[in-house]
Amino acid sequence: MLKSKLKKKLPPNGLLQSSPGLDHPIYSEWLLGTQMSSAAMVTEAFYSNFLAYFTSTGEGADLQNRQTWLHKLPSLSSDGTNQALTLALRATAAAYCGTETGDPAVVQESIKMYGQALSEHSKLLRRMKREITVHMVSTSVMLSLFEAIRATTADAYREHIYGAARMLEATGAGQCLNGVLCQLFFHIRTQMAFVYMTTQKQATKRLEVRKILVETLRYEKLPTFQRLMSYVATLAELYVAKTSTGSKQRFLDLSAYARVKAEVDVLWLEYQEQAAIKEEQLYWQDESGQTTFRDGFTALSISYFSTARLLFSILAPRYAAMYIDLTDYYGLILDCARYLRALNIGCAYMRLATPLYLVALHSPKEEQRKEARAVFEGWKGGTMGGVSLLALDALSKRREDMLNWEDNWLGDLEGIQPNEMEQTPWPFDDWIGHGATQLEQQHQTLDQWCPDSIAVGLFRIQCPDVPQESISSHFPK
Repeated sequence: MLKSKLKKKLPPNGLLQSSPGLDHPIYSEWLLGTQMSSAAMVTEAFYSNFLAYFTSTGEGADLQNRQTWLHKLPSLSSDGTNQALTLALRATAAAYCGTETGDPAVVQESIKMYGQALSEHSKLLRRMKREITVHMVSTSVMLSLFEAIRATTADAYREHIYGAARMLEATGAGQCLNGVLCQLFFHIRTQMAFVYMTTQKQATKRLEVRKILVETLRYEKLPTFQRLMSYVATLAELYVAKTSTGSKQRFLDLSAYARVKAEVDVLWLEYQEQAAIKEEQLYWQDESGQTTFRDGFTALSISYFSTARLLFSILAPRYAAMYIDLTDYYGLILDCARYLRALNIGCAYMRLATPLYLVALHSPKEEQRKEARAVFEGWKGGTMGGVSLLALDALSKRREDMLNWEDNWLGDLEGIQPNEMEQTPWPFDDWIGHGATQLEQQHQTLDQWCPDSIAVGLFRIQCPDVPQESISSHFPK
């Protein structure tokens, strides 16, 4: 019965240039001598229809990874060194296929294996506190994918994402496996922003992002997306602080707003120039009037550039009105969503959750809010049901709060004077590189952006030699 339901979905031609199919030679040893039992079919369907899209076409050029998680996962999960990863993979594969086929027996079996994976993972973490491996990081990411498909508790997805990030912090450079951890950290950061904005719960200890990027992942030139995510993640932290019920911290001072916005604009210009050098167009309208993009990773990147600009306008509406920008960023995010949805790229689509959440909550156009919400509704009951529940629950709770908040700040703005605007101590105050070497600081150029000009995101790096001042004093003059 299960076999007849699991039909392999082939990706559109050219979509997954860097992701192998199940007939790829790297899987031959893994599948050699294995009879096509139900368990094997479940795992194959999971690889082919869901995990195959963990890599978006085009991301390798920016993330600089020479191998992908999908390339290494078969050997990582079957080398006999980490039973927790093996169980987590089987559990998530069963959850995916049981949900796709509507088979409750398979779903129940997945929950059982998920519990076993959690138990094994917990034992291993207690036993190897100081020796974190790529297997262990992979296990937490895989468990988070289980929760993304089929949530067990309200906090489990957030805990797995934060747990994977914390393990990356303790992982040595030798575990990167030619960029596999680079790809995992990219995925983790997109999900950290989403779970923080929706749950408003932050990890108890801030992550050492600079250590991960420079020491663990060994980046010499930081990827554009990682640099962008640092801005988006920090803006998300400010967004939660300033839009929460009862908050009196509503506005950003002009100096902070202008300088951070300028940094994002420079990053966008650099991104455009990189495409122009290759004589590539980032996005355009086809003959039918639909917006199409260079590739899936480009669509995702543009959606996060749009997210940064929307957060600027939400956090500093008075100053945002001073800059003439006729781009409909809410609409552009929806264009990205339509493009990615048409490509049917499975788990890569969940990385669009943060931009879509902002559209559903803040767009001034009702039809745009409805379309964004409809995406989350469409995920409900499907293979991203856990992410859907998290988003829809947050939207239900926050929409009324947002209406009251917007009414309040609109009223406050009418009589406020520029010198009365709050001098906000932004959490950019621990930017990467205040403890950097002189050599790093000398290489702070547009072509080779150094870690000392990148915001750390949701977590603050501790630099004891730098006084904790407002953001204005920490931007390059």
